[in-house]
Amino acid sequence: MSEPLIIVGAGGHARETAYAFLLSAPADRFIGFLDDRATGSTPEGWPILGSIDSARSHLRARFLVAINDPRTRRTVVERLQHLGVDRWGQVLHPDLRLHATVRLGVGCSILGGCQLTTTIRIGDHCILNRGSQVSHDCTIADWCSLNPGACVAGNVRVGAGCELGSMSSIRQGTTIGSGCTIGMGSVVVAAVPDHVVVVGNPARVLRSCAPW
Repeated sequence: MSEPLIIVGAGGHARETAYAFLLSAPADRFIGFLDDRATGSTPEGWPILGSIDSARSHLRARFLVAINDPRTRRTVVERLQHLGVDRWGQVLHPDLRLHATVRLGVGCSILGGCQLTTTIRIGDHCILNRGSQVSHDCTIADWCSLNPGACVAGNVRVGAGCELGSMSSIRQGTTIGSGCTIGMGSVVVAAVPDHVVVVGNPARVLRSCAPW
């Protein structure tokens, strides 16, 4: 990716994403952030260029939405598309090594300490936070977020729009439905239906959530 990058969102995760990008990219390749709730610059001194609507002025750049909540991220991507954005960036931490059978969708970010092995499919606009792990023959659908330390064993299917909490673990061969939240530290040992929050060890349904 030779075009300059704009990161949408200027919160902590977005700043970590910028840091990962700049570990292997020239400083002038990162233009700055767009955010509706922040102005000026970040604590690191990176510029906040304006609101999300300012994307109209930067359509020659690539965009990456670095907002961890899957539902909010989808809403922001759709908003950018309405503004004319159709070029999506990707951030891969320089310590990441990917086998040739790994397939990544558009608009993904994978931060430091992550491990992906073989024959893995990661969908569009996914976030793999620091130290998360995905094993062989897994499919992670669009819009998913794996929080720091989440561990997905082999042959797992994760539906669209799921958030896997920090240090959660998913047993091999398990299927997780769309729009689910897996609580921090939870251990999933059986299939999870669509649109639920599960917590605990073993993980159990805590409540339903809005349809994805």
